[in-house]
Amino acid sequence: MTAWTVQQGRTLVLPVEWRAYEGGPLTAVTSVTIEIAPVAGGASVVGPTSTGVVSAGTGLNAYSWAVDAAQDPADYYAIWTATDADDDEVTAVDTVTVVELIPVPGAYATITDLSDVYGSTPANAAMLLVRASRDVDRALLTSVYPVDDDGLPTEADHIEALRWATVEQVIGNLDSGNRTGTGAAPRRSGFTIGKLSVQQAAGAGGASAAQVDRIGPLWSQAWIILQSAGLTGHGPSTWPAGY
Repeated sequence: MTAWTVQQGRTLVLPVEWRAYEGGPLTAVTSVTIEIAPVAGGASVVGPTSTGVVSAGTGLNAYSWAVDAAQDPADYYAIWTATDADDDEVTAVDTVTVVELIPVPGAYATITDLSDVYGSTPANAAMLLVRASRDVDRALLTSVYPVDDDGLPTEADHIEALRWATVEQVIGNLDSGNRTGTGAAPRRSGFTIGKLSVQQAAGAGGASAAQVDRIGPLWSQAWIILQSAGLTGHGPSTWPAGY
């Protein structure tokens, strides 16, 4: 049994493996369905259904659960059912914990998004996310993409790109020693002889590693995410005289 966690309003891909016996080879099955039901009891929120269940190869299936933004935060069972080569019914069960989505005003990502990728939660996570979101906005100053009345992206690919670019920007800042999101801390090298200590900034003799790994205001991983979503390379337009 695998335990999964997902936020309200997010999509979770649930995989399943069908094996001939525990630890054995993958085996073909048919009539694969999934049901998602509260652990505490009550009506199922998904299925049982085969709609949306995809095959990723022999003995491998997956289902993408688009969790409703108003889904009750609780524990759920993901119950898989299939028919094996002997025409017997086989099952597999995982657990899914739906957690409340707590937005950070002014940020494209949540604290949970950051914690899931970084592995821990910085003490000033909300501030870091807001400042990283400003960096993303600055990088996209001349980009053109659909937004709502609040200036937020409306297309799913763009929403995801801005979210994860923001997370990568925070992580890049933290890894560089920038704990406030306002500017990277200088990396220093030096030596000590007795009571004499000499320190030199790593960038004094050329570009630092931090400078090399940045594209404009963004760390390269954040930039790559935006680039892959088609959100970069939108230069300002000019119009001929008379228009």
